Amino acid sequence: MNKHSPSLIPESLSLMLHVLRHRLRRCLGSKPILSLAFALPFLVAQPLAAQNAATGSVRGRVFNAATREYIRNAEIRVVGTPIVVYSEDGGNFIVPAVPAGEVTLVANYTGLQETKAAVRILPAQAVACDLTLNESSLAGAAANEKVVQLEKFEVAGTRSGQAKAIMERRAATNAKNVVAADNYGELTMGDVGEFMKSMPGLSLDYVEVDTSAVRIGGLDPKYSNFTTDGARMATATSNNTVGRQNSFEQMSITGIESIEFNNTLTANMDADSPGGSINLRSKYAFQRNHRSVVFQLYGVGTSDADLKREYFPDDKKHSRLFPSGQFGYADIFLGGRLGVEFNTSYNANFVQQDRNQVRYNYTASGATVDNPKINDIMWRPGPKMTHREAANLSVDYKLTPNLVASLRGTYSFYDVEYVNQYTFLYSPVATQPAGSTITHVVAQPTNATTGATTTGSSSPRLSTEYSHRYAGTPVWLFSPKLEYKGDTWQATLRGSYSSAEYNFRDTAKGFFQRTDNWLTRLGFTADRASADSPTWTVTQTAGRPWGDATNWNRDDARGVNIRNAASDSINEQYTGYLDLKKSLTVRNAPVTILGGIGARTNDWKTNEGSYKAYTYVGPTGKQTDTAAVIPATENYKFDFGLDGKGGNITAQNWRADSNYATYDIFQQHPEYFTPDTNGNLTRQLQNNKKISEEIGSGYLEGQTRLGRARFDLGLRYEKTKTAALVADVRPDKEVVAAGYATNTVAGILYKYHNGEQTTRHGEYDNWFLSGGFKFDFTKKLVGQLAFSDSILRPDYANLGGVTTVNDSTQIVTVPNPELKPERSRKYYAGLQYFLEPSGVVGVSYYKLDVKDLQQTGFTVDPEDVGYSASDYPGYTFVSAQNAPGTSTTDGITFEYSQQLTFLPGAFKGLSLYGSVTRVIADGVRIGTPNKVANWGVRYRYGRFNAQINGNWQAASRLGAVGDTLTTNNTGIRWLASRELWSISASYRLNKHLELMLAGRNIFNAPSIQYSNVPGRIYLYDSYGSLWSAGIKGTF
Repeated sequence: MNKHSPSLIPESLSLMLHVLRHRLRRCLGSKPILSLAFALPFLVAQPLAAQNAATGSVRGRVFNAATREYIRNAEIRVVGTPIVVYSEDGGNFIVPAVPAGEVTLVANYTGLQETKAAVRILPAQAVACDLTLNESSLAGAAANEKVVQLEKFEVAGTRSGQAKAIMERRAATNAKNVVAADNYGELTMGDVGEFMKSMPGLSLDYVEVDTSAVRIGGLDPKYSNFTTDGARMATATSNNTVGRQNSFEQMSITGIESIEFNNTLTANMDADSPGGSINLRSKYAFQRNHRSVVFQLYGVGTSDADLKREYFPDDKKHSRLFPSGQFGYADIFLGGRLGVEFNTSYNANFVQQDRNQVRYNYTASGATVDNPKINDIMWRPGPKMTHREAANLSVDYKLTPNLVASLRGTYSFYDVEYVNQYTFLYSPVATQPAGSTITHVVAQPTNATTGATTTGSSSPRLSTEYSHRYAGTPVWLFSPKLEYKGDTWQATLRGSYSSAEYNFRDTAKGFFQRTDNWLTRLGFTADRASADSPTWTVTQTAGRPWGDATNWNRDDARGVNIRNAASDSINEQYTGYLDLKKSLTVRNAPVTILGGIGARTNDWKTNEGSYKAYTYVGPTGKQTDTAAVIPATENYKFDFGLDGKGGNITAQNWRADSNYATYDIFQQHPEYFTPDTNGNLTRQLQNNKKISEEIGSGYLEGQTRLGRARFDLGLRYEKTKTAALVADVRPDKEVVAAGYATNTVAGILYKYHNGEQTTRHGEYDNWFLSGGFKFDFTKKLVGQLAFSDSILRPDYANLGGVTTVNDSTQIVTVPNPELKPERSRKYYAGLQYFLEPSGVVGVSYYKLDVKDLQQTGFTVDPEDVGYSASDYPGYTFVSAQNAPGTSTTDGITFEYSQQLTFLPGAFKGLSLYGSVTRVIADGVRIGTPNKVANWGVRYRYGRFNAQINGNWQAASRLGAVGDTLTTNNTGIRWLASRELWSISASYRLNKHLELMLAGRNIFNAPSIQYSNVPGRIYLYDSYGSLWSAGIKGTF
């Protein structure tokens, strides 16, 4: 029995409060909510006069005997009173304001037997009472049925993940969904995205083979932020170097216990997640009362891999199968006061990413929307090597029974090297005679109308335009926390530091990013069976033989053809928060008052886009001389399979450029390379960007329970200060007026003020209201209404005036520094019926209203935004703008999951789950599928466990909002609907060892894009399926 004084604030908290208060004044200035938030700890620390003094409290922990874990979100009720609380981390709970005398506590947790405990309460004192929950009987089991203890434990473990999700969902005051990290079986590559694709209401974006970002209810990924244990993740990844959204490449499932996503926000959450926020919750040692050691050893390979080592573009032999593994350790020390858990993993793989692309011309002479011409056809073998290292550390130390210090730390290093061998067969429309169609392309080395010989870029030609990239993405996150829990009030001081980098390297790794080649003045035919076929048969009819690597670059000078594009993007974020919570009773109703203050600094910088370009002229100084031919690989061969749909492309014996050998020549003879002096200088001056933000916040929130209804209402304030370092650019006419030529070094330096930059400042503040209502119609049927206000700040690209180039999609994005933040309100309504032992049938609806919607992808002319058509030939230039009025998106999700334990015999190990989401927008939403579904079947029998799951996304529009049916190259692009299947299986050899198998995209479903209409292929990607197999040990 311990006594606790709720009216004293520990000196350590007071000192840190003073430091945080000073920091906040810089961000917030003088605001009423700041004063109120700071007054709150002193107000709530005082005993409430109306509170009945003849009360005490109960402290304890809730333990799941079946899984040997302390569990969060167990429901603890005091019989005969309206008092209900839920256990927190480590199974800890505090029941405040319990009437003195004999009382009975009742603990409930889905799938477990209810337990009761009689407790004697003394006034103004705390009583210790731990509660143990045991597994409920298997439905349908005969009384005399003998169950092997090992199998009982496995069944309990299977249910545990689903039960955690259901209890977290029931306990939450906002609209939340949670899934345990082991709920969908073993995962390949520790990929968070591969896990989340099976969660109800979620869909994913892909960048080629990799999951890149998540959509909540189909909403754009930028509307959702990720946190780990409540701490912000920095953002600077290869798929998103200039935006705010998190990418899956910067995180790992390693050491993660569960993933929770909040459909709506509460006042204590950062308000910049209009679609909802996603939190990764780490494992920690206080979850258990025993030591835990876990390892996994496995191999990873794709469906087209074998044991034979093969040549890669570096002309060296490599394996296509890679060893991988994970290790985890957790234990409790110092008599239960210190808990340490550490998890780490290493994963690596190889994927062959093959692509065929066709670009169309809808406006040329003889072309129509229904019968276009073909501008070019592209084939791309894309060897890709990936590896990921990850670590997760959780340390908790109980300074006193009431005061706990903790540290969470995560590290992830993801790197990828891919050699995208873009090889274009250009067929200028002017060289196509009558009879040339999109299934039978005929190109001649002469103008089809005049008969004149064509040369250079006007002629039919074969061109290599590679993108050889290495990207390293180190990500760190540290989040210390000091938490004080009294009987009726809590204080939490927490902070975090997060950094993410995208380090693009080429020459440092021994190669150039691009070494462009061409073979001009050709004649050829290209045939396919239909417009929806990626299988081409090509035949050369004129020109130098394209199978001879020495014939390239001989007839027409290519010009600038070498690129070194090393760059760095770095994001660092610091946060500090003080959260306070007071529990009290008003007229026999439990009331919880929450309040807090916070400060966040966000620094982002990049020099991406400042690449250096050269013209390779060789020892003679003449680009068309045989001595200036770009080296080709010697051992590695251009091989285009496309999962058996590659046609006769490999048989053409086209060259594969050696980016490595070209760089070797540069090191030995830099004089063979003429620098693009003006372009290099301009890009250097344009692309040194830095953004800084300071965001101060304060909030107040109230919660109460009246009978079967729970209420939540909160108000949040945020003040944002921005500083953007931007280039100060003089217009060309001013440069000329000053006596400089715009195409000289002196003129460029004058135009950009000799590289001196200015800082553009901004400042704004916002109020955010949030709240909700939850009602238990029955013990199993729960309804909920919720809403939250939020903001979406402009991305870094627009704030800092950063132009970005995506070589994969061939889109150049140009900034709009005047873009305004979006302001939004999300409404949510849900109804769930919970099934025993752990399952749910539910329906939910949301509506998101957005003012000043930031719309990206409006096509612009290169000349209108400071570029020329020759800067990025064949690329599309797009920009952003705010939409007028209010934009609305509606969505509805149906979900179902159930363990069919009522079935007889071997069938009781069967489980089913699935969900369907429908999205309706009042306008064009790029990349948003209007229908999404996922499903799965689990089965466990004895030591065997398996599941297969799938997900499907309807077609969605891509490209730019301003695209039309006649937009050159693309028309209106659509991503075709796609169905992906994954499988996971395991067999337990004994109590400690288990065999594992996992596969994703097991049927090798391609990714297909269409131009204007289904069946007219714009792009066809094939990546193969990814598999892992190995052994797992648990001790």
